[in-house]
Amino acid sequence: MNGKDILFLSTNRYDAYFPSRKTRFAKFLSENGFRVVYVESPYTYLAYLKKGFKAGNAGKLEHISDNFYILRSFPIWPFFKKYAFFNGLDEGIYYSKIKNALKEISFEPNIVINYMPFFPKGIKQFNAKLIYDCVDDHASFGGLINPAFVNTLEKKTVELADVVMVTDNDFLVDKMKSFGKVPVVVGNGVNYELFSQWLKNKDSLQIKKQITYVGAIADWFDVDLVYKVATAFKDFEIILIGFVSTNISQLEGLSNVKFFGKKTQEEFAPILSESSVAIVPFKVNELTKKVDPLKIYEYLSAGVPVISTPVGNVSKFPVYIGITSEEFIQKIQIAVSEDSIDKRIKRTVDAKVYSWENKFKAVLEIVENLLNG
Repeated sequence: MNGKDILFLSTNRYDAYFPSRKTRFAKFLSENGFRVVYVESPYTYLAYLKKGFKAGNAGKLEHISDNFYILRSFPIWPFFKKYAFFNGLDEGIYYSKIKNALKEISFEPNIVINYMPFFPKGIKQFNAKLIYDCVDDHASFGGLINPAFVNTLEKKTVELADVVMVTDNDFLVDKMKSFGKVPVVVGNGVNYELFSQWLKNKDSLQIKKQITYVGAIADWFDVDLVYKVATAFKDFEIILIGFVSTNISQLEGLSNVKFFGKKTQEEFAPILSESSVAIVPFKVNELTKKVDPLKIYEYLSAGVPVISTPVGNVSKFPVYIGITSEEFIQKIQIAVSEDSIDKRIKRTVDAKVYSWENKFKAVLEIVENLLNG
């Protein structure tokens, strides 16, 4: 062992459009003296059948850049979050694929940074220090899961961990404490240099009549709320940027609703800064109560007024919160009427504290303490 191998067990694929906390931490460590293998989340055979995935690179270890590798997503059986039998079966497949891939580059992890709390038993075979980074309440997701079983698996993962990290969300902090570990809070961050670019041209900024949303348009996205916003602000364009995976037919007939699809951060940052407001129109449920939305950090860094439903930790930020649809619409009106360049400058300047650089320092300190401890 060289003391510098870190294995990331992710619940996401490596996505260039919306770099996640996981990919940012992995890339940062690979650029700071560590050799990193990022394991994409597995897909079930059922998902491959339903979505028609091309499995050409499934399970392949790809050398992306110096010290950085990605083990591409590979299929496992469904029901591993519901039944112990399938969980044991998939745990064997999961760790066997990983260990075989690691042999190709003589990779022996000294630290495992885990986002996959579903296979706790097998993680012990790496004989490595374990960081569990809790970014979601896995038991609150839909699909083929048994929430009680998922919580049992996560509790075992927490018990095995040398350090538990958690996003800046009180629900998740309390949950980790109930599982027996006091977590280190490392909130999400932002590419501050990119989203604060508008400051260079602040004197010529033209604010457009745009109400903008950036992010996944999925089950937690409140289509009905956005429909009401669009009909209340007919002289504004409602710009929705992100991958759609839920039924949005209610919005498709509205002339002022524009679907931009996926865009890189470099592409949507200027759209944000010239928008009248940015919105977080999430349904309020057990899942969204426990989020630390990346988009909040991006919106504030771009200087734009933010209106959100009362989800996650949004009350900790300088945003407008609308509990009902009527209040949400009213808060948009207030935000537009109160807005000024000076207020936008203050939002951006104050948001610098959320830069990923600050988060990286916290993660590096945790990693080095574990290696030196």
